[in-house]
Amino acid sequence: MTKAGFAAILKKWIGTIDEFPLNVRIFHAVCLISIVALAYNIPFNYYINLPLISLISAISLIVFATTYYLSRILKKTGIALIIFCVTGNLLFVGNFFLNSGVNGPTDIFFILTMTLMTAIVPVNQYTIWIPVNIIIVATLHWIQFNHPDLIPQTYINNKERYLDLTSAYLSVTGVTVVGYFIIRKNYDAERFIANHRAKMLNVLNDEKNKLFSIVAHDLRSPLSNIQNYLELLSDGDIDDEEALLINKSLLQSTRSTLDMLNNVLVWSKNQMDGLNVELKTLNVHQCLASQLSLFKNIAARKNISLDVFIPQHIQVKGSADLLQLVIRNLVNNAIKFTTEGGRVMVSARTEGANCLLMVKDSGMGQPIKLSDDIFLLTGSSQLGTANEKGVGLGLVLCKEYTAAQNGKIWFHCDSISGTTFFVQLPTASVQEKGAEIPLLANSI
Repeated sequence: MTKAGFAAILKKWIGTIDEFPLNVRIFHAVCLISIVALAYNIPFNYYINLPLISLISAISLIVFATTYYLSRILKKTGIALIIFCVTGNLLFVGNFFLNSGVNGPTDIFFILTMTLMTAIVPVNQYTIWIPVNIIIVATLHWIQFNHPDLIPQTYINNKERYLDLTSAYLSVTGVTVVGYFIIRKNYDAERFIANHRAKMLNVLNDEKNKLFSIVAHDLRSPLSNIQNYLELLSDGDIDDEEALLINKSLLQSTRSTLDMLNNVLVWSKNQMDGLNVELKTLNVHQCLASQLSLFKNIAARKNISLDVFIPQHIQVKGSADLLQLVIRNLVNNAIKFTTEGGRVMVSARTEGANCLLMVKDSGMGQPIKLSDDIFLLTGSSQLGTANEKGVGLGLVLCKEYTAAQNGKIWFHCDSISGTTFFVQLPTASVQEKGAEIPLLANSI
């Protein structure tokens, strides 16, 4: 049996981390080990002429099987633990009187009982079961010391005694080793999960700090600028040229702030509610037409040409809202980091069973180097060529939303100037070779 196969069987029998806490999973393992040990002791004790011990072992086996069923199947672990501890102590009390007392293996079994109880019962019950175990053993020793006639010597000869003691030692050792193996495996599994959760908490804490920084600084700053512009306009002591310049600055600051606020709200909603995506067949041209038309006017204000080359037949499997947000952020960034008189190009083509969308800008007139950190919230934002403000959330959303549509996103920095972002999504249907409609410049 493979390691993975054994682990799967173990989870099935003792339960998973999601179903039961560690001590309960250990309890299930102890029950199963006890059942196996008792099943072995029934014929063995009969063989060494201890039929009554065999009968008690058989009854105990039924009791332990019942406790396992109560906890594992019926989820009544509290009752099952009490039955297990009471039965375990009573079993070995009977074994003490029927199997030669301190001359038999009972003391070894009481040590095993103590070990198992400390592993499975809640810590707040230690003050009950540990003293009970100690008191029982001390009392039995006192009884045998003062009334040895109450404890029959059941071994016919030394051979049977040594066989019984050796068997008890092997049984207790086997149960202990297997029990601690299961404990260690489950402990390692929970430690791994705890470490993973700690890392996730660190990530969430960093994201929380980033969001607070956005709200405290990046949103407050442009709003303060808007307030200052409005105060200048309200004074009325400015000429038409200054008023026009202020109006342009005010419009730019308002638009940048709105973009930031939209991304913050979308990202925050995703963190709280999760991302639920329903993928449908989308015509890329129709899906993006209205969005890109708006950006033509925005680009024109910065004297940037926005050229679109999207064939009208390409269809993808995706979400219209997510695809629009991805392209909207990429085009917005392209305009933001392109100098006046530059060019931004949006195009699409099919490649096998995929559609490749590209957003290319002519840049700032000098080489630029980007790292993959731009897709992480820990990445830093930069000012655009006209001092446009960003918060670094746009590309984070692009990454998440592209992945949610079973796609990929990456970029390439030109050696001279500019950057091209690539978004790959699965097509709704594979186009036949030669069936593509020629790309139409400015088709939107």
